[in-house]
Amino acid sequence: MSMPVPSRPSGFRLGSGDASVQIEVFIDLECPFSKKAWPTVWAIANHYEGDRVGITAHPIVLCDHRQSWDMTKAVVAIAADDPLRAWQFMSHLYQHQADYAQDAFDNKTRSDLRQLVKDLVAKFDPALSTSDLAEQISNEEGSVASRAKASVRYAISRGVWSTPTVFINGSPVPQLESSSTSGDWQSIIDPML
Repeated sequence: MSMPVPSRPSGFRLGSGDASVQIEVFIDLECPFSKKAWPTVWAIANHYEGDRVGITAHPIVLCDHRQSWDMTKAVVAIAADDPLRAWQFMSHLYQHQADYAQDAFDNKTRSDLRQLVKDLVAKFDPALSTSDLAEQISNEEGSVASRAKASVRYAISRGVWSTPTVFINGSPVPQLESSSTSGDWQSIIDPML
């Protein structure tokens, strides 16, 4: 079976797509290491705000994080075409990661997870229709699932097998990982500017 060509690039980019420095960060919303890295990734996005750097977050799903798939689809559904909203919602999800991590869901069902997604969305933006969101997340053949799958397929094509994984200008940067500081990131990025 061939993979369909995505209707838009994978992930959610802040900054300019024309910037000379392009950063890609592959994260899993259930991964504790991605959660640990996220505040630094967000700080870097804010530090280089504007047209000097483009930074794209690619939410993907690792094989041992069964709740991550529905959370990733929730990000896609809520963000629509607004990358900043995606980043804000991913931050919200990381703040509540303990609610959907593997230990919290050992004896719960997918229906329980979908109810949790509705509750988390209501906390994030009470004005959103959670019934429409639930339908989008449940539909494995719809546009939300297709966009979420595009990030996963893109990660596979790039050889990503753990999170967080960082690429700068298309090259892997393994020294940037969950314990890296903003200073670590800046020491690599600044000389490129």
